[in-house]
Amino acid sequence: MTIRQCYEYILVECNKVKAPQVLLEDFIYLFNKAIQQYINSVYNRSEYNQQSSDDLGFLQTTSVINSDKIAPRQEFNDTVWELQLPKDYLHMLNCIAEFTGSDSNKSRCGNGVQRTITSTCQRLTADLYAGIINNYYMKPSHKKPYYYIINRNEKDQPVTNPVMDNEIKEGSYRPNYIKTEDGKYRFYALKEPYKRIVNQSSVNLEIHSGDSNWSLNNVYITYVKAPMYVSMTQDDVLLPEDNTQFLEFPDYVCYEIINIVTRLLLENASDPRLQTNVPINQTIATPGNK
Repeated sequence: MTIRQCYEYILVECNKVKAPQVLLEDFIYLFNKAIQQYINSVYNRSEYNQQSSDDLGFLQTTSVINSDKIAPRQEFNDTVWELQLPKDYLHMLNCIAEFTGSDSNKSRCGNGVQRTITSTCQRLTADLYAGIINNYYMKPSHKKPYYYIINRNEKDQPVTNPVMDNEIKEGSYRPNYIKTEDGKYRFYALKEPYKRIVNQSSVNLEIHSGDSNWSLNNVYITYVKAPMYVSMTQDDVLLPEDNTQFLEFPDYVCYEIINIVTRLLLENASDPRLQTNVPINQTIATPGNK
C-alpha cells in the first residue's frame, strides 16, 4: 500500500464521521505518529506471541556488536560493559552475550583452560539492580548476564526520542516552509521520505557479567528497528498516477494505522463523538431516505 492510498482511505473514514477537513501536513504528522503508537502497542502486549511477532516482523532485525575496543568498568562486585546500540534501535527483543575466559576454580570442569560460551541476557531494570547485586542466586555472572538500556544525554543533546516527537507541540505550531534543493518548498517539520527515524542521542547497552575474569567478545541482539519516515507533497496527491512511497508494512497493518490516524484526527478536533460514535474501524452503512 502506498502513502497516497492511505491518505485517500483516511479521507473516506473522516467523511463517514463528518470529521473536519484534513490538511496534508496534519496527515503526514499524525500518520507517522500513528505508526509509532501502533508499534508501541504491539510491543507492550502482555504476551509476545506469534501474532505479535507477525505484526512486527517487518521491523525485526539483528545486529552483532563487537566489544574489542571497549574497556569494562567495575561497579560494586559487578563488571559492566557499555556498548552503543545501532542508530535505528527502537525496542529490544532478545540479547545474547559471548564470553571468553576460564573458571577460577581449576578443580572444576575445564581446569582453567580458556573457552568461549554464549549466555542469554536477562533484562535489568534500575529498581531490580539494587536487589540482585548482592544476592548469591540472582547476581550477574558470565553464565547469567543482564542487559540494561541506558540513554547517554551528553553535551545537552536532546533525550532519546524519534525525531518527530519534539518537532511539533500539539496545538501550538505555526506552519513554516523551507526551500529544498530541487527548488520546492516543504513544511519545516517534515523529513525527507525514505529516511528511517533514528535516535537523536546515543542509546547504549550495558552488559553486566559479574565475573571480571571473563571477557566479553560479541553481543548478538534482535531488536525492533525504527520505522521509515513517510511523506508526500501536494503535487503527489494531484498527479493522475500514484508514484508515492510504498509503506514497509503489510496491508492489514496499514488498515490498523489508518484507524489510529482517524481517531487522532477526531481527538485533535475535540470531537465528542469519539466516545459515543460507531467505532471507526467498522463500516457505517449509508442511511436510507426517511
